[in-house]
Amino acid sequence: MAMKKVFKNKKGISIIELLIVVAVITTAFATLLGIAGFSLKILNSIKETTQANNLAQEAIEAVRNFRDETEWGVDGLGTLSASTDYYPQQTGSPPQWQMTLGEETINIFTRKIVFNNVRRDGNDNIVEAGGTPDNNTKKVTVTVSWKDEQIQIQTYLTNWRE
Repeated sequence: MAMKKVFKNKKGISIIELLIVVAVITTAFATLLGIAGFSLKILNSIKETTQANNLAQEAIEAVRNFRDETEWGVDGLGTLSASTDYYPQQTGSPPQWQMTLGEETINIFTRKIVFNNVRRDGNDNIVEAGGTPDNNTKKVTVTVSWKDEQIQIQTYLTNWRE
């Protein structure tokens, strides 16, 4: 009987209890690390998307500025060719936006601007095929690419001086 009392009065933590506590703490810590890693990836993705959007918006504003400072010409926007890649570049003093052939690389981003001719149907709506050419309107597509991502912004420019 004396031995039974020793076992009943023994206080402390058994090895099994200790292993369970360690397992619970390790699982909780691993889960928190996983959540933190996922959050960092999401934050980085949001940062990159915001930078890409800013670059695309800058290109749209550069194109508008270029249009305002350039003679529209017979075919639209001076000597620019349709379906050709361009990127915006500031030149001169005071600085003015110019369209340079090719794509531009800014850090991890690649940016290009493509001008396309516009066609209109009998109701004066823009159509992809058919219709008649509208020499006073150009479709502008800005594409910013990075890693496996891409954003595009499209707008239409008109010969507002007409």
